[in-house]
Amino acid sequence: MARGNRPFPNPPLALTVLEIRYPDLADGGGFTATRSMKAAVREHLPLTESLTEDQIELTAGAPVLATQTIQRRVFPRFFTRDRTTALLVKENALVLQTTNYGGWEGSFRPLIEAVLGALEQAGPPDGVFRIGLRYIDEIRVPEIDSSPGEWTGYIHNSLLAAVDPTFIPASLQPSGWQGVVQYRTAGDSTLTVRYGPQEGYAVDLQGAVRRNNPPAAGPYFLLDSDSFWYADDEVPPFETEGILERCNTLHAPIREFFGIATTDKLRNDVFGRKAGNTW
Repeated sequence: MARGNRPFPNPPLALTVLEIRYPDLADGGGFTATRSMKAAVREHLPLTESLTEDQIELTAGAPVLATQTIQRRVFPRFFTRDRTTALLVKENALVLQTTNYGGWEGSFRPLIEAVLGALEQAGPPDGVFRIGLRYIDEIRVPEIDSSPGEWTGYIHNSLLAAVDPTFIPASLQPSGWQGVVQYRTAGDSTLTVRYGPQEGYAVDLQGAVRRNNPPAAGPYFLLDSDSFWYADDEVPPFETEGILERCNTLHAPIREFFGIATTDKLRNDVFGRKAGNTW
């Protein structure tokens, strides 16, 4: 996958995920569809492996132990050669994730377009139920080496209210906190952001995609932005252009919130420079 113009020399972004849910594919997206997908995404994701899942199926109204059956299903997963980007295609969803984010317009959005085109070519789903875009940032400052850390000057003060000395008495010493806020965004979309100081890693180093040169475990400030849309009254058709337009709509508030939450000092001194319009 082309790197594009990386948003920062020292990026805080640990993982980017796109998930699209749709009605079950005909034949569960079987062997023929897998071969077609493999050929269509080979330029971007040349490696293929199978993911096996055991799914428990129950019969309603009957004793659980007497009626449960385990159905084993195999799904294709496509990787870049460095295994930092992966696409999982299931019978009712696709999941695209990367730890090697090269910017929205220059890298990730074109990859989304290629993946959607490949699925359309293999045999498109009958519609789209939900689209979700998630960015997980582990913001680390070299000078902050103990939890929860002093984030004033790096993170916008509004996100540091839990430790604001103007209303928190000296007798209360915060050892950590996490905030959650949900916004209604453009049209019928929602942005949920989780934030606060953490320790270790937000993204598992042993996950589906590998991280190049992961930082040492230690204190970090989490920005976990989940922007999503779901079909309410009517399920739209699975069309690449329409989905890309919704992805643009979902991406915009993530970019905006990141710009608000982080300070110039953080972007310049820690990340290396301002991100411009590439985040």
